[in-house]
Amino acid sequence: MCGIVGIISKTRIEKKSIKDIIEKMNNTLIHRGPDGEGYYYGDNFVFAHRRLAIVDLSDAGKQPMEYINRYIITYNGEIYNYIELKKELETHGYKFKSHTDTEVIMASYDFWGIECLNKFNGMWAFVIYDKQKEKFFISRDRFGKKPLYYYKDDEIFIFSSEIKAILAHPKVETKPNFAFLKSYLKLGCREYLKETAFENIYRFDFAHYFEGGNEEIFHDFKLNRYWDIKPNLSKEKFDPRKAKEYAEKYYNLLEDAVRIRLRADVKIGSALSGGLDSSSVVYIINKLLKEQKKEELQETFSSVYKSEGTEYCDESQFINTLAEKLDVKSNQIEPKEEEIPNEIEKMIWHLENPQRNSLMSSWHTYKLISSTDVKVVLNGQGADEQLAGYLPYITYYLSSLSLTDLIKESLSILKLEGSRRFVLVGFLIGLYRIVFGDKILNFTLKKILKKDFESDLNKKLVEDIKTSLVTLLHYDDHTSMAYSIESRLPFMDYRVIEFLASVPACYKIHNGWTKYLARLAFDGKLPDDIVWRRDKMGWPIPEKTWFEGELKRWFYDKINSCKICKMLRVSEIPKRFNEKVRMLILSVWEDVFNRSKNG
Repeated sequence: MCGIVGIISKTRIEKKSIKDIIEKMNNTLIHRGPDGEGYYYGDNFVFAHRRLAIVDLSDAGKQPMEYINRYIITYNGEIYNYIELKKELETHGYKFKSHTDTEVIMASYDFWGIECLNKFNGMWAFVIYDKQKEKFFISRDRFGKKPLYYYKDDEIFIFSSEIKAILAHPKVETKPNFAFLKSYLKLGCREYLKETAFENIYRFDFAHYFEGGNEEIFHDFKLNRYWDIKPNLSKEKFDPRKAKEYAEKYYNLLEDAVRIRLRADVKIGSALSGGLDSSSVVYIINKLLKEQKKEELQETFSSVYKSEGTEYCDESQFINTLAEKLDVKSNQIEPKEEEIPNEIEKMIWHLENPQRNSLMSSWHTYKLISSTDVKVVLNGQGADEQLAGYLPYITYYLSSLSLTDLIKESLSILKLEGSRRFVLVGFLIGLYRIVFGDKILNFTLKKILKKDFESDLNKKLVEDIKTSLVTLLHYDDHTSMAYSIESRLPFMDYRVIEFLASVPACYKIHNGWTKYLARLAFDGKLPDDIVWRRDKMGWPIPEKTWFEGELKRWFYDKINSCKICKMLRVSEIPKRFNEKVRMLILSVWEDVFNRSKNG
């Protein structure tokens, strides 16, 4: 896990003219790689790297790395199945000088070409140069876990793990992307878009690659998709026997996803919110460590809220229950209200695009981890979008059922806290569909909503994996790397995602339970208080308590001083609290990056 940056020029590059520039750019990423730096100067390009040593801590793991005197790579991420790929490649005559996954990526590209991407199980953003064919191979992982941004004009192509490294180049011409920021204020953060908050700086598309030389980079920069998700759209009826089979397969896949994500030469821990997903990961880690006869206790890390007025966001009851059940060491941190303004500033500097909220739960969890010797953390991100864990999914599920199932499931789901409005909307849409049919339903909803309504739950889940989940992955990567911590996500193992996409929707919401399949898989393994919880929290943050309490003056002063808000003709403070928070974030973003620009 590292930080990468590079410059590709249309013409020849002189080392002495670019050295100071690339080093300055690379140094902006020191938090992503505090363990070392490296550079490779080619005729018309320069690659730079900041290293966070996780696998093979020796100098053999340094980057940029060269392989068989042909390929040069700068790479950020982890290929968790590199050991299996390495063994397979060795049977074909490939030899390796290190124990890194970096060499395996280049050998895989040499042997399988672009098909190597479908062999990789992990997270990555890399750029490879092939000296023999004089072409570049650029790729980003299936879900956009590892970031990759770029700037391109007629003379140079710049890429990096973070926007701030690109901004450090003196020839980069940019300013706030006002269309993007206006959309942010209205719709929130959308990190799956190609555009960013900075004009002329873009995201490289996840699940895509580029392969070509200078001509293609500067005249036909075409990105190609290499992977996609195929959801099961059947209307299958629930079968208890099949449910058990699906639950067992789900558990086995998740256990193997955790197993390969424990591969590291540094200490590993886990982020624990207290919910089913992170608790599942902690359970499996604990089980695997016992099987390996490793006596040291697993450590968990959590943000908690025990202060007066913030208890509604506290999940320490469930965190403590699990820690006691599994006998793991629980580390907990509570954000200090008086420090929140300063922490938000630091968070925005690292997140770069304005975010939908303060992210203080995630931010403080990684802050806590950074105070220990743990360097790698596993967490439960990604399960809700695959197993229909959020309450709004109820509406989509109910809208597609037969009349009998619609009535039965609606009555059962009403037992879930906070579900009433989603059940009501789903029931009415489902009833309308039964009476008038899909075509009239879609026509009517498009007139009302001004957009298409997806009545198939599995299709909606896949849509969210490609959109809203990508935003959450961005949050996780940038908050963890701000503290030089590698975050690994077992639920984002592509095998788990492909399997769950193939599971009919009736096994995801059933008999009044969201994430039914996951609950069934961990029934008897985790405490019932966690497996069969009826409330859904998901790392909540007591922002209303903070921003309407002791920090109220700061909150409204920042909103009222937002220059970009005024330029976008947002003259009145909105009534909705979440929209106020977005105005706050944008105002702080404006201050942070103006300060950066002015030195």
